[in-house]
Amino acid sequence: MRGRFLLAILGLGVAAILAMPGVSSAATIVNGGFETGNFTGWTVSNQSGSFGNWYVYSGISTPENGFPIPAPPEGTQAATTDQGGPGSHILYQDVALEAGFKHTLSFVVYYNNQAGEFATPPSLDFGVFPNQQYRVDVLKPTAPVTSVLPGDVLATVFQTNVGDPLTLAPTPVSFDLSGFAGTTVRIRFAEVDNELFFAGSVDNVALTSTRALPTTKEQCKNGGWRNFGTSFKNQGDCVSFVATNGKNEPGKNQPYKRR
Repeated sequence: MRGRFLLAILGLGVAAILAMPGVSSAATIVNGGFETGNFTGWTVSNQSGSFGNWYVYSGISTPENGFPIPAPPEGTQAATTDQGGPGSHILYQDVALEAGFKHTLSFVVYYNNQAGEFATPPSLDFGVFPNQQYRVDVLKPTAPVTSVLPGDVLATVFQTNVGDPLTLAPTPVSFDLSGFAGTTVRIRFAEVDNELFFAGSVDNVALTSTRALPTTKEQCKNGGWRNFGTSFKNQGDCVSFVATNGKNEPGKNQPYKRR
């Protein structure tokens, strides 16, 4: 009985946290730390004829060649590419970004390029020579996974360029995805190599979402209140929130319910 009682209390605590204003799974990266030991939640796509692959690794050596690599910067697992010849390797996940929220993408990126140089043509085809690059893009989910066309790439979050250092220690990167709220986007990590070995690595991919709220009455008018998700029932609620500097925030004194 005591065990059941404790479980019930814990369950109520979790429910209370999830019901708090502004707390939401408005956007979620599945298995962003690769702690499952595999690519659950992700899709790996290697160009036909490629050598190598994306791998989940632990320790301090690459999975295929045993080259030195930084230990996973978060947890015990991370993802990296490794190869024995030329190839193009893509890792991606589609994410629904709920309307009415501000969304921030974050991850830790690092690499080791043994080629002695970068080559960054507008292509992810390892048959295009030279091509030695690592990039992270926000892509339309309907676009070909290898596309780098401006109409398909919504944003380039990270990219190696000619003249960049050949190694990069684990480095946190963040990017504001709020402009894409209300849509589904594809987060793509792509590494191409046709000159020499290249370990493109990533860990701790995450999305942080906070409820968006208006700062002017004009943002509430002409249906604008709908842009804030389920924060307001109508224009009056929205205007009242702005006029009282947030004191009349719907749900402030009651559980915030996502419809």
